[in-house]
Amino acid sequence: MRISPLILLILTGCLISLHGEKTSTTPPTDQKDTSLHSPSPVLTKAKAFNPIIPGFHPDPSICRVGDDYYLANSSFEYFPGVPIFQSKDLIHWKAIGHALDRKDQLDLTRARCDGGIYAPTLRFHEGTFYMVTTLTSPVTGATNQRGDFIVTATNPAGPWSLPHWINQAKGIDPSLFFNDDGSVYMCGNAKPEKILNEKHRVIWIQKLNLKTWQFEGPQGILDSAHYFTSGKLGSVSNFEGPHLYKKGGIYYLLLSHGGTGKNHAVSIWRSSTPLGPWEENPSNPILTQRMEMKDRTPGITCTGHADLVQGTDGRWWMVFLGVRGEDGNSPMGRETFLEPVDWSGIWPIVNPSHSGRTDFTIDSPDSSNANPVAGNFHTDFQDRLLSPEWSMIRTPNAPWWSFPKKGGCISLQLRPDEISGTNQPSFLGIRITEPNCRASTSLSINPVSPEECAGLAIERSSVACWTLVVENPGNSPQVSVYEGTNRLASHTIKPDAKTELRISMMFPKLDFSFKQGSEDWKTIATSEAPAIATAPPGHFTGAMIGLYASSRGKESDQRANFDYFEYDPDLR
Repeated sequence: MRISPLILLILTGCLISLHGEKTSTTPPTDQKDTSLHSPSPVLTKAKAFNPIIPGFHPDPSICRVGDDYYLANSSFEYFPGVPIFQSKDLIHWKAIGHALDRKDQLDLTRARCDGGIYAPTLRFHEGTFYMVTTLTSPVTGATNQRGDFIVTATNPAGPWSLPHWINQAKGIDPSLFFNDDGSVYMCGNAKPEKILNEKHRVIWIQKLNLKTWQFEGPQGILDSAHYFTSGKLGSVSNFEGPHLYKKGGIYYLLLSHGGTGKNHAVSIWRSSTPLGPWEENPSNPILTQRMEMKDRTPGITCTGHADLVQGTDGRWWMVFLGVRGEDGNSPMGRETFLEPVDWSGIWPIVNPSHSGRTDFTIDSPDSSNANPVAGNFHTDFQDRLLSPEWSMIRTPNAPWWSFPKKGGCISLQLRPDEISGTNQPSFLGIRITEPNCRASTSLSINPVSPEECAGLAIERSSVACWTLVVENPGNSPQVSVYEGTNRLASHTIKPDAKTELRISMMFPKLDFSFKQGSEDWKTIATSEAPAIATAPPGHFTGAMIGLYASSRGKESDQRANFDYFEYDPDLR
């Protein structure tokens, strides 16, 4: 769980277009300092909180352009793909858009849960932003292309280009490196020809021609076989998430290993050439929260998949994913964390005051500033746009949402697809940022068939979803609670009246309530929901909560109108 500033202070003393609304973000050549978050209470002027971007934001990749930092995350089966954030100080982050917000860029038709977009890398070179990523794992029978591709933009808020497919690339987790001699290298992970076991991977590196999008010259390889046989980096090496850097004339290869669960870790190698051979850092791993580490901070696990950036003051920092929760189970999934790096010597040292471990509090990159605890999200749709916080499940073929009146409202079409299926339901969700939270809405709907319903949904996948909906299975409307397709409870309501719905979570318990008019909130069901936080490996996303409408397998002309949506992450 996210620890309050007061508790952290005590602990520290004891031991610590679909985006719709485009934020006004100017290109790097004419950047302006804009407010990133509204002020919130702070711990001290010199401290900041981890995670720096709470909620399901894994596999962070970062770059700096002038005084601005930009960060991208994996998005898996959710659309738009690859959220992009901007910051002036590494701790206040503002969502400015997505790199993949059109179907001609990203077709997630029939993408499996935990499939879709994996591990982007974000880089900037000579006026252009580059984002390289992997589209993976449509289900059997899907025809959309998959593999590694690059999109480009002159403004990170968009628009981004059509994909440039790198058809020769193998594996996942691609990254780009722009050398000071003008050459460009791409790296990734792949299965070797002679595989030792199912987790055996190699990191490959090769020169890439950005005019032809083809590889050139020889390929460098860092094989994990030696580390399997020696056991030095753990029995599950699974090399992945590589990034290449150059510092002091030396090339450094940063990568993750050990799987994305509680054995996750980050290590680094160096070489005189970008293709190797590679010398291992004798102090590897340089970042880990493995359970056997006696000096690790309790409550943070699974740290890994990292990227490095040099700050405006010359200091180095590492962004990486982590999970809040001692057992690796968290409804927020994998989030973005930050730690300082001492790179004054040959090898970088992560969080030197805590020997490569991760803490809930860090020294703020800006000594006069600290990041806020995640705040409320509220919209009454007055601007008639979808802000970058909203996500859908898979790519829509056509808009099923609209803004029917200027006074504020969003209308969702009731469509046959269900949130418990593998298609593209009428669902707009935001990421859950705390284990104790609530979401509420007010809607108008007049269901005329038993299949028609609308309300709120909370989900982590098609097999871990709960809905609180208004429906009419017989002669009168009612509010019902479903786990998947199984109805848990229902309550008759007044017809032709607006109904307010609320889902509250005190993880792992969910409470479902409603009210009409001036009535008090009435809880109609509670449910234990541990599956909303199934731990990695194998489950890569976090929970979403939001608006939902469906005609459950039947065609319908109905629409549901929602007056507002509110999310409160501080339910205590």
